[in-house]
Amino acid sequence: MTRDLFEQFDKGLLNEDSFWLKFSQRINKSMPVNVKELARKLFNEHFELYEEVVNMLKNLKTNGYVTAVLSDTFPYMADITRERNGYDYFDKVYLSCEVGFVKPQKEFYELAVKDLLVLPGECIFIDDNENNLLPAEKLGMKTILAKKPDQIGEDVWTIIKSENKI
Repeated sequence: MTRDLFEQFDKGLLNEDSFWLKFSQRINKSMPVNVKELARKLFNEHFELYEEVVNMLKNLKTNGYVTAVLSDTFPYMADITRERNGYDYFDKVYLSCEVGFVKPQKEFYELAVKDLLVLPGECIFIDDNENNLLPAEKLGMKTILAKKPDQIGEDVWTIIKSENKI
């Protein structure tokens, strides 16, 4: 019912005021006057950097690997993530609200591969949604379903070691 609105907001096709207005109309309920503040507060309260993942990213960089993030995110969420240093551990950041694609659109993945000047087979794609892994697999990327922070790092290093790259 509202999925298309979220996708438009994710892609940066709607500004925040338009999103909340259309959302309110779609569900036929008025939004609180401070809905934008409430949304930011909620996201900020639930924002978490996992130490295990940060350590893995630092370790990858130390070993010469390039890291990137492909994230479906609203502009205000991207702002908060930047403020909280959530993108600091990545070499490249691709945000749906800035590039106009969302996962699982294959163009999102292709954009990153092209921009990073890598082959899909050289990539490990990690996501907590199985549907987002499918396009990466079709392109030839190795994939990891993220279930918990320590498992992600273990799986990444298992793939790297299996390819004799470390």
